[in-house]
Amino acid sequence: MTANLEHWSFGVARDYLQTVVVIDDQLVLGRRTEDANAPDDGESIVEADPYAVVATPENAQPALAAATSSASYAAPTVETPSASPTLAGGLDGAALSDAFAHYGLVCGYVRPETDAQLQALVDGSLDRLFIRSDVLVLDWSFNGDLGGTTTRLIRRLLRPQEGRLGRLRLICVYTNEPDLFGIRDAIARELTVEGYVLEESENSEGPGLFTKDFRISVLGKPGVSRTSPLQAAEVDAVDLPQRIVLEFAQASHGILPGFALKSLSVLRDNAPMLLQRFHRDLDPAFVSHDLLTGEGRRFALQLLAREVQSLLESTGAGDIISRRNIEEWVRGRLESPSFVPRIQKKATLKEISSASVLDLLSKERIDLADLRDAAGNQVGMNRVASIASLFAEPEEARSSEEELGRISSFARDLHSGYDGSEEPTLQLGTILIRVDGTIDREAAIDILEELKSGTLDHSFWICLQPLCDSEHIEESSRGFPMMPLSEAEVGKEFSFLARDHHSKSRALAGGAKPHEMKMVTFAPTGGEKVIRATKKDGFPRFTSDDGVDWLWVGELRAEQALRVSHEMARMISRVGLDESEWLRENGMNK
Repeated sequence: MTANLEHWSFGVARDYLQTVVVIDDQLVLGRRTEDANAPDDGESIVEADPYAVVATPENAQPALAAATSSASYAAPTVETPSASPTLAGGLDGAALSDAFAHYGLVCGYVRPETDAQLQALVDGSLDRLFIRSDVLVLDWSFNGDLGGTTTRLIRRLLRPQEGRLGRLRLICVYTNEPDLFGIRDAIARELTVEGYVLEESENSEGPGLFTKDFRISVLGKPGVSRTSPLQAAEVDAVDLPQRIVLEFAQASHGILPGFALKSLSVLRDNAPMLLQRFHRDLDPAFVSHDLLTGEGRRFALQLLAREVQSLLESTGAGDIISRRNIEEWVRGRLESPSFVPRIQKKATLKEISSASVLDLLSKERIDLADLRDAAGNQVGMNRVASIASLFAEPEEARSSEEELGRISSFARDLHSGYDGSEEPTLQLGTILIRVDGTIDREAAIDILEELKSGTLDHSFWICLQPLCDSEHIEESSRGFPMMPLSEAEVGKEFSFLARDHHSKSRALAGGAKPHEMKMVTFAPTGGEKVIRATKKDGFPRFTSDDGVDWLWVGELRAEQALRVSHEMARMISRVGLDESEWLRENGMNK
């Protein structure tokens, strides 16, 4: 990471972070008081805080000590409180609260003291607290369990089928243990069993683990004898907020992650403005619109989405997408001496010198013809579809292009990760897998496994029902026009890229003839006036009136869906004309 991007990433992380939860059985939660009768030893006496509530299975509430600040954040050079990080052998909660307050962070505490309270950490009683936190700071050993509680909690929070990561993207283990690498390795073993593919961070960053979804950092409390490589991971309690911001910046480093964090910060800070725009005086007009059209929900979502876009554009949320930062990002990628930039030229990958790529960045106009190989020869490239392999290994570059292509095509799909209570509806742009063949529902055949093994025929389709005809279904059944999609290879002509239920990439192409379309009837269920999917085997699906299953794959963005329907409408509107063959062949209508 270059210095400029590192500074930018730190600022974005500092703006975004709001809440930190610290779990430590050695926390000293109280307030300092002076006792005139106490021995004059120069020490303050800590009086128990009567308002501190410790998490128990009975009340399922954490012991919280909130620290707030009116400032949105403080600069890294801010003067933090000079209180001692430890008190009576434990972690001084008051000093920690003051330190977090200087960074504008709300700090909550959980102090488990009994086996029952430790069990509350891992049985889900406090999940709502944890998934609504930005950062979780954990001790390693609780009541001498050598990491048992900590690893169980981490596994639970990161396991999709049992818990949700929520806002939590950074977990810090903050411990007195001397062997920080051993702690990292123990966590890695536990998560590897869960199927996570982890990368290690160490050296100047300290021991840690990361994926694209989260980061786990292992930090040491001071006052413990450690080897020199681990000294960089030692952090005083009063310096913990700054280190957490640095670790979070590492977890979310990148052009698009930085843009997303900046945008979320802007939305949070301008929430009052959004509430003012959507004030209650608009309710009479909105209710009138809903009653007359029945489109209130969709209309409200569109209004809010457009207002959010306008807010982000007017506040400069996209400032990170600048030529300067793009250049800094490229320089950071090319710093590695082991990385060789390449570019696709016909059927082969041509190696390019890093100096040539950097020279290209310095020019106002990017011309790929200026790229040179290691010998200094011009490569002579013309127009290409991608130059991502200049900044990443070929497989990584291809994966990046495919993922960005999917995001730009689909509003949501099977792998969006947005959990909600409502299943998707059948409408314009819905991509489906039609299961061809008779399904024995009583035998509960796993259709997905049948598809994976290739023993069940299937085909891809897109729904072309206009939005206005996808809702307000009064009749018992309604026909929906379905157009077949053909599978193609990436690199050949295709319309969009999808991922099926097994995360396999599927390049899909339109171009079907009108006579290949099918009108399929579906019946509304549950008293709704739409065709809503039902979830089976963990995935949404529709069942047509003839008993055929249509598995939901995703929903195209409105513009993409309209482009497909426009192409079909163009073919339907073709004029069939009897005329002289000579005239047809020699005129403009051949």
